[in-house]
Amino acid sequence: MKNKLVVLLGSCLFWASCTETTEGFLDSKGKETDDLESVFSDSIKVMGFNAALYWQVGRCTMSPHNVSSNLQNYKDYEAGTDNSRYSYFKVTEFTPAYTKGDFSQGGTNAGFGDFEKGWQEPYQTIYRCNSFLQNYQKAPLSEGMKKRLADEARFIRAFFYFHLLRQYGGLPLLYDEVIDPYNPALLERSSFETCVDYIASELEYCAENLPLVQDGVDYGRATAPAALGVLTELYALAASPLYNGGNIGSGDNRLLVGYDDYDVNRWQKVATAAKRLMELGTNELLIDNDTRPGNGFYKATTTRVSKERVWMWLTVSTNFLQKALLPKSRNGNHLIYPYHELVEAFPMKNGKAITDPDSGYDEDHPYDNRDPRLGYTIIYNGSKWIKNKGEEAEPIYTYRGATDDGYGTAQGSPTGYYYRKCSNESLRGGDSDSEGQGLSFIRYPSIMLYYAEALTELDVDANRSEIESQLFQIRNRAGIDPGKDNRYGVPANMSKDEMIEFIINERRIEFANECGNRFWDLKRRKMYERLDGVWTSAAVWEKVGDDEYTWSVVPIEQHFFDERMYFSAIPQREIDASHGKLIQNPGW
Repeated sequence: MKNKLVVLLGSCLFWASCTETTEGFLDSKGKETDDLESVFSDSIKVMGFNAALYWQVGRCTMSPHNVSSNLQNYKDYEAGTDNSRYSYFKVTEFTPAYTKGDFSQGGTNAGFGDFEKGWQEPYQTIYRCNSFLQNYQKAPLSEGMKKRLADEARFIRAFFYFHLLRQYGGLPLLYDEVIDPYNPALLERSSFETCVDYIASELEYCAENLPLVQDGVDYGRATAPAALGVLTELYALAASPLYNGGNIGSGDNRLLVGYDDYDVNRWQKVATAAKRLMELGTNELLIDNDTRPGNGFYKATTTRVSKERVWMWLTVSTNFLQKALLPKSRNGNHLIYPYHELVEAFPMKNGKAITDPDSGYDEDHPYDNRDPRLGYTIIYNGSKWIKNKGEEAEPIYTYRGATDDGYGTAQGSPTGYYYRKCSNESLRGGDSDSEGQGLSFIRYPSIMLYYAEALTELDVDANRSEIESQLFQIRNRAGIDPGKDNRYGVPANMSKDEMIEFIINERRIEFANECGNRFWDLKRRKMYERLDGVWTSAAVWEKVGDDEYTWSVVPIEQHFFDERMYFSAIPQREIDASHGKLIQNPGW
């Protein structure tokens, strides 16, 4: 009998009821309660219980603050990076605190409120998964359906352990035990290595037992490709510099936050997992450069059903992204803003960086002839969007003092930019979307880039052709011109370090404002420290005449970073309740 865990859930135990929706399996008619006998004697309640597990995935992992069904409090993790700024910039919230380096809310640092949420709510869902696995055989469902739902619960449990691992390092592992949170006992943290091995074994089981595809009303449920996708992310985490020989721990917590040694073979596991997914044939890039350059990228991030989505969050709201992201003039809540540094990270349409003297970059017209992904990701001064449904798109003005959306106005952007990524350009904020939406946890190009990164770490020269093939395919889909050399602007003969920097930048622009990819990349690659003392900027446009503008770069936010921030603090009340069993992370 394994020891038990201190998890102080209090009144938060009640099962998350599934919000009503017309979008597939999340349309639950049952209300999940803590009356397990009632739940597992009713097939509708069992299905609702299982669906609630999926809802928790989105709530707890796309934002450190959790999110409501309509994303009114949408806050992506990367709002604490050099990509984005959250609208309500309070140090007492998680992602702004990453910018300010201040986690002092409510007294001691480890008592920071969002650390508690980040720990407790995933463990609540793991508790629910284990409860499901203990009771599913009682359900009045077919044996095939019971097994499928149980396998899905194992996948969700594995994903939550992975999510906790990338935040806190080594974890208390519950395995199959159903821990009574009202009568807690004690369990120590397992080593980082032990956690990686356990999560990997669970994902391997899921990859062998889950279906290759889920379609119709079941689209969005766990699949074998989703399991291999998370496995790739898990191995990429374990192989990256923060964990693979770059251990920042000491003494008792050292093996909790990484490996003591560097082993290049950990990158081989990344390459193998990614290749297994790629060879399934279930996923592919969505390519459409005939409609317009890069339209495949736009469709891949807005179309609900797409082979480019390896795993996605099906939300209960059909218009949430337009409402959360668009500016006031388009009926949006403009909750998060891109920094100018993100805009600069996008290359030109010829694929060359704007700093390349041969790129053709025109400082007077900085958005002309750029990588098409820029226009599908960011709204800048003069970008067009509809004012009324069914009408022609009209310019959005972000210049200083522009009505509604201008820099310096009451509800204007503090950076001079807005996000439009994943938003349907035929809709304003709040307009209904008959197709519905979803937000990708994993898109296929992420797997391709992890594969390229792993091959680079293994041997950039021996693998150069295969590495470059992944980059060329992604840039072709983006609508970048191949050029006379058919290299899509990818520099030739890059060194290992240059290739890694290139790949990480490609991830930055490909997945901007998608489930915190930039946040997790900066951490695992041990790059967050580069932001310490760095200022991020706004692009401030000034109107000087009819359709005439000038602009300048204005620093608006200085970032601070301390090494301890690579790992979140174990909540202080969990440490206190464990009577010394739980060891705190480095620096806290």
